[in-house]
Amino acid sequence: MRKKSGIAVVLVLFFAFSIATIFFFMAHSNTNLAYQNKQTLYQMQAYYLAHSGMQHAKLKIRLLPKELYEFFKAGGSGNPLDDVDSTIHIQLAMGAFKTQQEAYDLFEEGKAPDEGFPYAGNYRVESIELTGSHKSMKMIQDGYRVVVKSESDNGYNKKSTDEMTEEMIVSRFTGGI
Repeated sequence: MRKKSGIAVVLVLFFAFSIATIFFFMAHSNTNLAYQNKQTLYQMQAYYLAHSGMQHAKLKIRLLPKELYEFFKAGGSGNPLDDVDSTIHIQLAMGAFKTQQEAYDLFEEGKAPDEGFPYAGNYRVESIELTGSHKSMKMIQDGYRVVVKSESDNGYNKKSTDEMTEEMIVSRFTGGI
């Protein structure tokens, strides 16, 4: 009889150890999944910031096509779209991450001020170049290559960057001049 009760203790300890091991791996897997989800969120924020920067650049290029072409025609150096930078335009800036915002909480009253953000991000036009110009008609078409860089900062050294390059053709009417 004693052998059977000894076996029962061994079986109970074996199953307890097996269940503890399964719970440990499940908890570890859940922690890794949460980390991957956060990383994906940070990368998506940078991605959409880069898209915002590209839209800002396209707007400026399409509103001022003649001025942009004349900059390149005159041999201008540098970046004519250096003002397409979200840190310059206060209404576009997402706010710098600050230590006093560590207590930011969307679900507690008074802990989510309208002008405060728990994260920061910016975009800028890194470079633009004239790739070509077709001048044989009244409607001239200029080709540009634009590079936009973005960065999102979610605090605690969690930064994510993205870069977007796009080639576009912009038409400008000269009236045959």
